Amino acid sequence: MAQQSLHDIYRQYCLKFVLAGLHSVVGKPKNLVTDLAQYQNHVIYPTWNMLPLPIRLMGRPRLRWDEFFTHLRPEVFLAPEGKVALRADASQRLMQLVNRMFGGAGAAAAPAAAGPLPAAFPVAAPGAVPMAMPVQTAPLVAQPIMPTAPPAAAPARRTPAPAPSPPAAQRARTPAPPVESPDSDIALGIDLGTTYSVVAYLDAHGRPVSIPNATGEIVTPSVVLFDEAGPVVGKEAVQASAMEPEKVAECVKRDMGSKYYRKKVGGGYMPPEVISSIILKSLKDDAERKLGPIRKAVITVPAYFDESRRRSTIDAGRLAGLDVLDIINEPTSAAIAYGYQLGFLDPTGKSTVSKPLRVLVYDLGGGTFDVTIVEIQGTSFKAVATDGDVALGGKDWDDKLIEIAAEQFVTQHREDPRQNPVSLQEMWLAAETCKKTLTERPKAAMFVNHLGTRMKIDITREQFEDATAALLGRTRTTTEIVVRQASLNWSLIDRVLLVGGSTRMPQVARMLQELTGKPPERSVAVDEAVAHGAALYASLIVSKQKPTAASPKFSVTNINSHSLGIVGTDPTTGRKKNQILIPKNTPLPTAVTKVFKTQKPGQQTVVIRVVEGESERPEACIQVGTCTIGGLPPQLPAGSPVTVSYAYHADGRLEVTGQVKGLMQPVTTTFQRENTMDDTEMQMWSQYVSVAGAM
Repeated sequence: MAQQSLHDIYRQYCLKFVLAGLHSVVGKPKNLVTDLAQYQNHVIYPTWNMLPLPIRLMGRPRLRWDEFFTHLRPEVFLAPEGKVALRADASQRLMQLVNRMFGGAGAAAAPAAAGPLPAAFPVAAPGAVPMAMPVQTAPLVAQPIMPTAPPAAAPARRTPAPAPSPPAAQRARTPAPPVESPDSDIALGIDLGTTYSVVAYLDAHGRPVSIPNATGEIVTPSVVLFDEAGPVVGKEAVQASAMEPEKVAECVKRDMGSKYYRKKVGGGYMPPEVISSIILKSLKDDAERKLGPIRKAVITVPAYFDESRRRSTIDAGRLAGLDVLDIINEPTSAAIAYGYQLGFLDPTGKSTVSKPLRVLVYDLGGGTFDVTIVEIQGTSFKAVATDGDVALGGKDWDDKLIEIAAEQFVTQHREDPRQNPVSLQEMWLAAETCKKTLTERPKAAMFVNHLGTRMKIDITREQFEDATAALLGRTRTTTEIVVRQASLNWSLIDRVLLVGGSTRMPQVARMLQELTGKPPERSVAVDEAVAHGAALYASLIVSKQKPTAASPKFSVTNINSHSLGIVGTDPTTGRKKNQILIPKNTPLPTAVTKVFKTQKPGQQTVVIRVVEGESERPEACIQVGTCTIGGLPPQLPAGSPVTVSYAYHADGRLEVTGQVKGLMQPVTTTFQRENTMDDTEMQMWSQYVSVAGAM
């Protein structure tokens, strides 16, 4: 960590807590600060625990916390009448100490580490009181932002009370420090997966190429171990998960859009986009080892991700130090890679087909499932219809294997290994291996080790397929729905393309062959196709700024996977109703404006509740956020028209504005999203992710 970075962290986030910690011992016996052991127990440790989680995760050694407190003892403490007191200028002395130790205006060489305080302290001036902290150039955090306990039995997508946010025209916040893109025009395509992630780029010949990680493998497990020395991503984290499951975060993608990751890791509850950003930072580092400094990237998301999850993915990329050019739906990205392989993206722009090619992309990954019909017309890629399930993937097939093994273990040993976190984690690892074996062979062994008792359990492919038939049936139903939504039949579908590692299971291809009457294609690498398509799309975006002969030329049209509506009052029933403004499967980008009316005279504000979903009942939809129009005149009559506009961008991001017609005075419009971090949280987590990458 750079000295200047430490300087900023102390000034912005630490000093207020340091001063609070020092005040906590004022008036107590002086041995609390003269005795080193008591000083640690009553000052150093308690003050450390007051810090927000992202600062504590950096670690005391890296922040030189104990060293800082050793230096400050003779600087700030007094001992009149054997009681602890603070110097009147304690806050200024703390700032000067930060400058000396970590650099800054007026910095001087840091003094040698101070030993125990002398028994005789200088006597405080009569009536002296500690001064307030001086005004800082950056805001200080008033209290720790992480909860001490998880949200109590709250649903993953709860709706807290809206808080004020900046005006709509100004709400594009910067969650990470401004990124200066290097001269390199290379842009990455990143498949941020639930269980595995892949990063790719276009080589000098315009071909998509996957980038191996530090261990030489193309796919990187999307698993993070929060070790004392810093976070670890990938295979090492997977191996550690069996011994230290409480320190490991996995399948984070399923929690995107929620306020916190489902379990406590690293000493507290972390936003899922922070954990995802650590994975993205690792992928970025892998790419930079091969290609040099890179900032630009396109990140893929499941087609069925809602607006909140998409926004969280963008925030994760920015926290990782990436300039997120765009996000793209995974099935569409895979279709681009497929079109490239078929020769549709020849740099000359020549098309090899004369009629549209309709491709059904069946994408079954480790944690999410999507089906999208993409129409390819030469160099045009147009999504027609999409559906999916963000909580269905290969991990659910693993869970069925765990059930089979656990039931047999309970029958024989009267103990359920799933009740022990370490045993359960080992079973997850064993189940994934067993599933891969059953893909190639009709029978596999799964070993269960629980509290010293080891058992071998044989599982046949037939057993496995019977146990997971309902899961496969869910994907079949979704596939049929998408074809109907596109107003097509199977004879009008030209190709069925398999994407995602879980499509290797024989039952998947067999079901699709039976359903569609067409042999599913595996002509693209199921693990790499999504990242390759994203790399092609990233290059397309960059080439619009700096055209090159080798850059692919094509167009992409996405659609929205969820209807977007507004909560209003039905005048006939008086009940709340979801009024859909942008129906599902609408081509993006799109914009719509609709006029509503105020409900009562003298109404001071108009609150626009934005929801995603198909139901007319607002409570059955996903709460996206609220848009508030304030500053209305006191005499505004009931029924005054209110214009609401939705602008839905190609990457699935939403902008909402509102205005009361006929008002000469300006009104304030804000859009507050649910479950998002505020600017201070984003800044602190950005510091942590930046530091974590250097560990």
